[in-house]
Amino acid sequence: MNTKKIILIALLVLATNALTYFTAATITGTEEARPAQEQEAEITAPEIEINEEIQVFQEIIGILEAEHLEDINREELLEGGFQGILDSLDDKQSNYLSPEDYQNLRVETEGTYGGVGIEVSMEDDYVTVISPISGTPAEEAGLSSNDRIISVDGENLIGEDLNKAVSLMRGTPGEEVMIEVERPGVEEALEFEITREQIELETVEYEMLDQNLGYIELSNFADTSAEEFEEAITELEQEGMEGLVIDLRNNPGGILNAAVDIADMLMPEGPITHVIGQDEKYETYKSQPGGLELPMAVLVNEASSSASEVLAGALQDSDTATLIGTNTFGKASVQNVRHLSNGGALQYTVAHYQTPDERTIHEEGLTPDIEVDPPEVAELAMMPISTDLGEGDEGEEVETLQKTLREFGYYDEEVTGDFDHTTVNALEEFQESLGMKVTGEMSDVTVRRMHETIEELIAEDDRKLEQAIELLK
Repeated sequence: MNTKKIILIALLVLATNALTYFTAATITGTEEARPAQEQEAEITAPEIEINEEIQVFQEIIGILEAEHLEDINREELLEGGFQGILDSLDDKQSNYLSPEDYQNLRVETEGTYGGVGIEVSMEDDYVTVISPISGTPAEEAGLSSNDRIISVDGENLIGEDLNKAVSLMRGTPGEEVMIEVERPGVEEALEFEITREQIELETVEYEMLDQNLGYIELSNFADTSAEEFEEAITELEQEGMEGLVIDLRNNPGGILNAAVDIADMLMPEGPITHVIGQDEKYETYKSQPGGLELPMAVLVNEASSSASEVLAGALQDSDTATLIGTNTFGKASVQNVRHLSNGGALQYTVAHYQTPDERTIHEEGLTPDIEVDPPEVAELAMMPISTDLGEGDEGEEVETLQKTLREFGYYDEEVTGDFDHTTVNALEEFQESLGMKVTGEMSDVTVRRMHETIEELIAEDDRKLEQAIELLK
C-alpha cells in the first residue's frame, strides 16, 4: 500500500497539475466519448487575419533579437508570448504546453509509453536514476538507484536538461537504446544496451485488508484507470470482499471519463456529475442500474482534486460511500487539450462541473462526512520544499525541512527557518543513514528519500484508514 508522492520530483512522467480533461469533443451533447486524437483531427481553429497586432508581435521579436543587450532565445520569447496571451484570461488552468510538456501530459493521461522504465531526477548536473520501475527493461538490464546517466546513444547528458534525457530514452517499442552510466564505487563507466518496451503506468493498487475489506488506491485518472479498477474489483470479489475502501488522497485528477466510468461501476442509477459548458450548455453524466452493493468508504485530503472530486462527490451525494478525511482541494473546472502545429498544445477551460446534488465546490472542496486530521508529518509533506536548499538559506521551506528532520529524529533544536550548521548536520545524518551521498544539501534524490520515509511513518499512523476500517467492519 503506497501513499502517493506529495513532495514533487521530476519523473519520467510529469503530473497532470490537478486538472480534469475531456476525452470527448467539448460538450457536444453526444453520449459516446471520442479519443482526443480524433477530436484534434476533426476540429480546426478559426483562421484569424494577420493584422497590425500580429505584426507588432513580430516587430518586438525582431527588435529584441537585433538590439537587446543580452542574447535572445527566440523559442523562449515565443513561448513567453503564448503564455502571456493565456495569462490575460485570468484562468490559471489555461496554459500553453511546450512539445515536451505536451508529450509528458499524454504519457500521464494515456497511461503508457515506449521506453525503458526508470524514474529519474537531476542531481549535481547529472540525470540520476531514482529507481527502475518493477518488471521493466531497465530493471532487467540492471540499472540501479543512484546510477548517473552520462550519455544516451552516444549523446552527452552531463549538464543537460532532464527533458532531453527523457526524450532520448523514450522511443518505439522493439528499438534498442544504449545508456551509459557512472555508478558510485565503480571506476569505469557502465554501458547498458536495452530494448525499449511498451511501459504501462499503473494508476491502481489494491489489496485485501483484515475483516475481508478491499482496499483500492487510485493515484490519478488515466485512460487505463477504469479497466484497472474493474480488474481490482473482480480480484477482490473473488477473495471474498465484504466492504471497500477507496483511497483518493493526493489524487490530482486526470481524465473525466475515467472518473465517470468508475463511478458507474460503484453507484446505483442516477446522476454522476453535471457539466456546464459554453453558453450554459448542460450535460449530465448518469450511471446505469446496478452498482457495487457493498459498504464503502472513500479517503480524501486537501490534495484530492478535480476528477477525484467528481468521483468522491458522486459517491457522497448518492449515499454510496462515506467520505473520510479532510476537506478536498476544490477544483471544479474542466479543460480541453488541443494539439498545435509546433508539437505543443493549448490547454484551456471549457466547462465546470457540479456534484449530483448540483453542489458547486470550486474553491470550496468537498467536506468529508467524517473529518480526521492527518498526523503532523503528513501535513509537512503537503508543504512545498525546494530541491536546492543549502547552508545560508532561510525561510518557510527551511522551517519545513527542520520540522521534517525533527519528525525523523535527526533534529532536536528550535525550528528557526535558518539553514545553519545544525541543520546541515541533521541532514547529513539522514543522508548517511540511508546510504546516500552525504552533502548536507537538498537535492531531488534527497527529497525522494525523505518522501519514502514519510510514507513509512504515515503507514504506521494512518488514522483515516483506521477510521474507515472501523466504520466498515
